[in-house]
Amino acid sequence: MQGAPQLAAPSVVDVPSAERLVIVGGGMAAHGFCKRVIGSTQRSRFAISVYGEEPRPAYDRVNLSSLLSGRPESDLLLSPREWYEANDIDLHTGRRITRIDLQRQQIHDDQGGVQSYDHLVLATGSYPWVPPISGSDSPGVFVYRTIDDLEAIQRYVREHGAKTSAVVGGGLLGLEAAKVITDLGLATTILEVAPGLMPRQLDAQAAKVLREKVESLGVDVHVTRRTKAIEPRDGRLTLQFENAEPSQVDIVLVAAGIRPRDELARDAGLELGPRGGIAVNRRLETSDPHVFAIGECAAVDGHIHGLVAPCYRMADVLAARLAGEQTEFVDSEEAVELKLLGVPVITLGKAIGESTSGVVVTHDGENGYRKLILEQGRVVGAASVGEWDDVNLIRMSVAQHKRLWPTQRVRFQRTGMPYAGGTGLQIHQWPGHATVCSCMGVTRHQLGMAIVDGHVTAAQLSAATGAGTACGTCTNLLCELVGEGPEQVNVRGSKVVLVTSVLAACLALALFLTPPLPFATSVQDSWRKIDLFWRDGFIKQVTGFSLLFLMLAALAFSLRKRVKRISFGDYGWWRAAHAAIGTAMLFGLIVHTGVRMGSNLNFVLSLTFMLLALVGGLAGVASSLESKLSGDSAMFMRAWRPKLTWVHIALFVPLPALLAGHVFSVYWY
Repeated sequence: MQGAPQLAAPSVVDVPSAERLVIVGGGMAAHGFCKRVIGSTQRSRFAISVYGEEPRPAYDRVNLSSLLSGRPESDLLLSPREWYEANDIDLHTGRRITRIDLQRQQIHDDQGGVQSYDHLVLATGSYPWVPPISGSDSPGVFVYRTIDDLEAIQRYVREHGAKTSAVVGGGLLGLEAAKVITDLGLATTILEVAPGLMPRQLDAQAAKVLREKVESLGVDVHVTRRTKAIEPRDGRLTLQFENAEPSQVDIVLVAAGIRPRDELARDAGLELGPRGGIAVNRRLETSDPHVFAIGECAAVDGHIHGLVAPCYRMADVLAARLAGEQTEFVDSEEAVELKLLGVPVITLGKAIGESTSGVVVTHDGENGYRKLILEQGRVVGAASVGEWDDVNLIRMSVAQHKRLWPTQRVRFQRTGMPYAGGTGLQIHQWPGHATVCSCMGVTRHQLGMAIVDGHVTAAQLSAATGAGTACGTCTNLLCELVGEGPEQVNVRGSKVVLVTSVLAACLALALFLTPPLPFATSVQDSWRKIDLFWRDGFIKQVTGFSLLFLMLAALAFSLRKRVKRISFGDYGWWRAAHAAIGTAMLFGLIVHTGVRMGSNLNFVLSLTFMLLALVGGLAGVASSLESKLSGDSAMFMRAWRPKLTWVHIALFVPLPALLAGHVFSVYWY
């Protein structure tokens, strides 16, 4: 069962002195709050009661459509009834609360029951908003929000033999409703009043790409389509539009958005937000000191959150405050990572409408559309329609507001990925602060600690941390983490590369700072036997051509990676030989020149040679360390190694011409 917590031993609650903690609402936010309260050190202070309107405990609304594939309803339950019993939670399902008496601190239900409280938590959620369309209450017109809604839709399609459908709404809910009706085998048309799909999350170009992908799946999409009436006629439904010809379908799903369920608070006299919702501060307190609100019904400083991740964060904050901690709810950029009608859609951080000074960088390629939003050169938001293998690195960049350099912007516009080095890092190499589960706010460090505690399967990790229990898109990352294990990559010859590269970099740097080696001052000076290497013409020819031979050998060993036809031997040892020969070339340069840079052409040649060795040494260090480091260090090495390699190659390009000029000048003059 996805995300179902393990049954726990009954908690010890001091019933006579326990504070009565009553929760109105039986959805995901209420369940998340219960889970956090029972895990706190102050659990024994509270006698917990939960009241939900639906006849079943809290379930996963995000994956509601999976029931159509034959998945049993019990699999969607976040916890079975036995879990509530085992944790001393008094669960009441099928009970609608009709009134709150703030003076007496009591709630009344539709069965005449009365429950007193010391702390009241409103987690009433939201309801599907139906636009003012005439005939929206006709038979065959449905909303899509609960298991009961889904069962009613299935029953109507089966009993009436429905073949065609229309979905009013082209946002997140509308596209999910379209998937449901398409999975039932009906021809589907999406009707959106805005100029594009998902108008709150996507810009015009992204919406256009999404529309093209959705239409390629056989779903008709009509934008700027304003529905004014739904008329039952001859067993079918006729949709009348303000700006188009009528259309006939067998069933209509209205998924135009949601509104917070704040009627209980309104009737009780609690303050509401400017656009509805129960007004709360960042401590999640309402205008009554004994009443709190969390989830989709809460308007935190006037803002209503419609995704599961912030609702769970509210549950965290309120549970912590009731346990005596001084914490507050902090808004963070909401992330959407879903497959809508099979099309991956991702939005991270700020949307373009939320960034008044943002600069947008886009990539429109074969795999889809990608966009980065920059503020003062830093990544604050991203969006994509289509597959994006490197989204994990982008998610971390948005979370950390990492700087994007001009070269990275150009690379993103050209390739769709701002960072060099190929696809994203494996999860084993992610830094501890990187978020793995956006919905639950679970980091790589938390998952690592859970593994240390003995949770060694994906299911155990999910139950222990909550990762993967909301939208489920991170489940594959959990499987990767526990399935492959954090293996240490063992590259042959890497130690040789590391030692020789460090030596080459240090030696090249030393050559820049070391003055030329002196000549002997007299014929009796013992140093004269050494400086013979720089005075004797024949010896200089021998050392010069030896140096040329070493350079050609180093070039040959670098071809193992560049030329696909060369496959003999292990690449690691070829790379080690290249590094060792490169270091030997520096010693050869000392023997050949005595650290005399020369002038004019010779000076340019010597300078290029030493820069080539220095950058090559740094590239070798990065190459040998990237498989040994983890976290930000590994990401830094992987980002810089390709840059150093290309600079190394660029420095080699003029070297043959400079060498040819040097040899020609020696023999000509």
